[in-house]
Amino acid sequence: MANNLLSTIPKAVMSLAHLNRLDIRYNRIQTIGQTFRTWLDSKSESRKFLLLIKGNSFKCTCDTADFIQWLFKTKVSFDQNKKRYNCTLTNGTETNTLLVYSRFHDHFGNCDSKTWLRLGIGLIVSFFGLTIIIGVIFNFRWKITYWVYQNFRKAVEKRLERKFRYDIYLTYADDRIQWVREVLLPRIENSWNMTVCLEDRDFPLGISQADAIANAIAGSKHAIFIISDKYNDKSWSQYEIERVKYEKCSNYLQKIVVIVKDANVSSILHELDNIIQHLIIIDWTNDETGWDKLRMALFTEAF
Repeated sequence: MANNLLSTIPKAVMSLAHLNRLDIRYNRIQTIGQTFRTWLDSKSESRKFLLLIKGNSFKCTCDTADFIQWLFKTKVSFDQNKKRYNCTLTNGTETNTLLVYSRFHDHFGNCDSKTWLRLGIGLIVSFFGLTIIIGVIFNFRWKITYWVYQNFRKAVEKRLERKFRYDIYLTYADDRIQWVREVLLPRIENSWNMTVCLEDRDFPLGISQADAIANAIAGSKHAIFIISDKYNDKSWSQYEIERVKYEKCSNYLQKIVVIVKDANVSSILHELDNIIQHLIIIDWTNDETGWDKLRMALFTEAF
């Protein structure tokens, strides 16, 4: 392996169980690493081991101080008298390993201090960097909070939208059919381009009424109750209320709008008491005020 311009000793050498002589002269090796040194020591414990390393480009620096110490303490035999090998100091001065080892403290006494200096500088830089980051976060905390909120909300809502078949689940009593068909639906479906689920129009055939209501509410982004005097007389009204409460507590249903039109809302509010903080109650008037409130309720983002 001599005269091969090697910069390191190949690891494959360590697999040679019966090796007792290694010639790596006249290469470009600057040091011998800890792993290989340990292997050489183990070989020299059982038999004499000769290591020929003359003519390499050894370094005598803080990084190779362990190698210099090992060179003069190991039981491995070497090819150079008194282990005098040429080496280069940190400043580029040419010297030899014997001279460096004889003045080991002079050459390497400051290595630990340099390490601590580097560590200290690193800690100071890290401290100032962390201080700047904390300062920026503190000064812009509300903007950062809003940005995180917006992006997190959009990501979650994007996932939720794939589950929504309808924008609105609309429930009402028979005395509001005409108003819903002729007034409310044209504005919501045609002008606002929202999809609405109606019991008597969109429920599939062949499944139970309970399942149809549950599936429709689960597949809707919002729910709207049209409260009239006859709403409580509706056969499935209590079940609809319970399903809406369930979906809201499951965090899928986003808005619950209660439109009160010429009626007393207290009865349904009692049924929705445990989620009343999530209700948007609109006392309907026959002008644009009611529409503005409804549009704001449906199109204002909530999370």
